[in-house]
Amino acid sequence: MTTIRIIAADLAALGLLALGAGHPGMRWWLSPLLLFVLLATGELWLRVLIPEAVAPVARIGIDAVCGLVSLPLVTLVLHLLAVPVRAGPTVAGLALLAAVLGGGALRRERSGRAPDDPRLARTLAAIAIPAVVTLIVGGSAAIAYVRLPHPPQPGFTSLALGGWAAGIGHPVTFPRRGLEVPVEVRSSGRPGAVARLRVSVGDRPAGAPREVPVEANTTRSFTVHVPSPLTGCLTRIEISVGGASTVFYGRGPAAC
Repeated sequence: MTTIRIIAADLAALGLLALGAGHPGMRWWLSPLLLFVLLATGELWLRVLIPEAVAPVARIGIDAVCGLVSLPLVTLVLHLLAVPVRAGPTVAGLALLAAVLGGGALRRERSGRAPDDPRLARTLAAIAIPAVVTLIVGGSAAIAYVRLPHPPQPGFTSLALGGWAAGIGHPVTFPRRGLEVPVEVRSSGRPGAVARLRVSVGDRPAGAPREVPVEANTTRSFTVHVPSPLTGCLTRIEISVGGASTVFYGRGPAAC
């Protein structure tokens, strides 16, 4: 098969891939079509890299490897270019790669450095065997990994300012009576428990700690009374529930 025919067949198959990607009912034939694209692209790689005729065994290995690395190569370039790795950009990338490789192969052939290999048809048939085996083994491994049980993610309890306090971007000026500060406690992957709620204003605790329930896999919102700092100096305010805590800064109504 001539290089120009391989290029034309490769680009035509890529066009069908782009067409089928947008029609879910037609996707059953996309896998063999993609296999053909990778085989044709691998042959183009070979014709660019090696000008002389290659023994069938070596040709099988080179074509299979070059064809199979083309797809991750294109997706890696798309990722580096910040292009979404989707069907359309990937097919376009493969088409561009085929065009560049085909141009290089044609230039090499026209320079007289690439003898024709009459065993190409037989070689292409042999290439399909390792490629299909690779796809079956790789696909089976990927499916098995997805379906196998995975260790659970570590659980956590988090505490964050909520309501009006979630937008705090500067020190808060407290009234003399203090503030009711909304908070959110989120628990995930841990059993329900009772935790101690503590409030600290500066380096002193603001009253005795009290116990609050923390239910499993829930987000609970409530308000916490925070007394006013003693002076108008910048003061660190910390609210903690168990091992989770949140911090903001405030000033009292008195002079610093």
